[in-house]
Amino acid sequence: QQTMTILGVAALSLVVASKATAMSVDYTEMFFNQSLDHFHADEHTKWEHRYLFSDAYWDGSGALENGCKGPILFYTGNEGDVTGFWDSNGFMIDYLAPKWNALLIFAEERYYGKSMPFGDDSYLPENLGYLSTSQVLEDYVELIEYLKSTLDNAINCPVIAFGGSYGGTLTTLLRVSHPSSIIGGLAASAPIGYYDIDGWDIHNVNEYTWSDIVTKDYNEADPKCLNAIQTSIDVINKASIEDVMESFNVCEANGLGPTSQADLFIYGLEGLCQMNYPYQIDATPAWPVNYTCSVLIDAMNTDDSHTILTAAGQIGQMSLGYIGEDDCFPTLEEGPGGVPGDGPGPDSWGWQSCTENLHTFSARGIRNYTFNMETSANQPCADIFGNDASTGQPLVQPDTSLLTRRYGGYKIGDGLTGVSNLIWSNGLLDPWSGGGFLIEPSTSTSTSTSTSTSRAMSSSDDQGNVWISMPSGAHHLDLRGPNDADPSDVIDARGIEEEVMKGWIDDYDQKTTQLMKKKGTDIA
Repeated sequence: QQTMTILGVAALSLVVASKATAMSVDYTEMFFNQSLDHFHADEHTKWEHRYLFSDAYWDGSGALENGCKGPILFYTGNEGDVTGFWDSNGFMIDYLAPKWNALLIFAEERYYGKSMPFGDDSYLPENLGYLSTSQVLEDYVELIEYLKSTLDNAINCPVIAFGGSYGGTLTTLLRVSHPSSIIGGLAASAPIGYYDIDGWDIHNVNEYTWSDIVTKDYNEADPKCLNAIQTSIDVINKASIEDVMESFNVCEANGLGPTSQADLFIYGLEGLCQMNYPYQIDATPAWPVNYTCSVLIDAMNTDDSHTILTAAGQIGQMSLGYIGEDDCFPTLEEGPGGVPGDGPGPDSWGWQSCTENLHTFSARGIRNYTFNMETSANQPCADIFGNDASTGQPLVQPDTSLLTRRYGGYKIGDGLTGVSNLIWSNGLLDPWSGGGFLIEPSTSTSTSTSTSTSRAMSSSDDQGNVWISMPSGAHHLDLRGPNDADPSDVIDARGIEEEVMKGWIDDYDQKTTQLMKKKGTDIA
């Protein structure tokens, strides 16, 4: 039996989409002697924390008046191997860094990639307890402080954080909790509101919002698409298991899913919406949602079950990123048939879902799924991670309000926490945008570039915060490098982001320079 741990669908879109992205600059893989536990003074264990480093453009030609050699662009790594995130952030690497002569740092989230605090034993339940959002944020604070204090002419350098999806959440929370570590951040497709269940009603969010956006994407691509999807599901479930396995190229029958033969197919469709980019990436065509609808509708019109099953298998392999692979597709340990957007599982993100990052989503439209805390979360988490040896109680249980209690949830985006200098960008094709900060505070001043749906819409407040919506954007498309096929609203968004962030840099430079002159401090 072959199994595999798959990234959460949010991270999967970024990593799968990275394969065709050619960066113009290389990085150096480096390791920092990081603290295991930032919250207990008697814990001194260290571990090797990986980060990617590039000073290719940090040559002093972008020096600031305060003595800084050039700004630092810092990616707050999220649930995946950090090299995949490097490959998918061309806006930082290929555009902003050479323009601003900036230093590039990509920090890897603990318990992902090569950043394993306990090596091969990192996934043991007794060791996973050090994986939390709070610990991750402290990792980044320590790394930033280390770099600024050890690199030449870096102590006065402004640091801007960047992040996509959960990485965007980390960027936001880093600015909220440690405003002296970064001067601001670009949080792309950060679904922070999905963690604030008590704030859903007032922000027009409910348990179906994520799946409703998925349904809307397919319906808007073609009014016949939902019927074609349902026809494909019916054919998959009625076909022989052998035929379905062959069409989807899975290694074993269990790979099709735990509740029906169509689980894997549906899982791929749900994840495809966030990867609905306007250009081809590897075997994924431009506008893959539209492509999917075209293929499935054409197959449905033949009224031939074999043709429909073949088309569904083609789309399934494409949506999961393994079309054309010689090997069969291994069974996913989590995802198909489960909580929309991914939930409990026997890996790092599964642990985070079982502690503080669970999405309490239900589904309708393409599939019906009703979230139940006991059967969707508590019991699976207990089954996966076991019970406490001393009490006999489950080792972990999801706390769905923890992040909101600690950091603010919707209050951050509603201007009620005092946070400043954050950009929240969301592509409205992305199901994760439903939990994004889309509605600006009532005190904001509108700076919309256009009322047309083909252009970005933005607003700002007097704290330096900016909200950007891209009607044609998918999951953090604005973080990717500029492309000739980019919709005008994504081009608009990057232009706004660049202008705002450059303003932060200039303001920080001016204030620190004035302070140094006032104190009579020499400027290097």
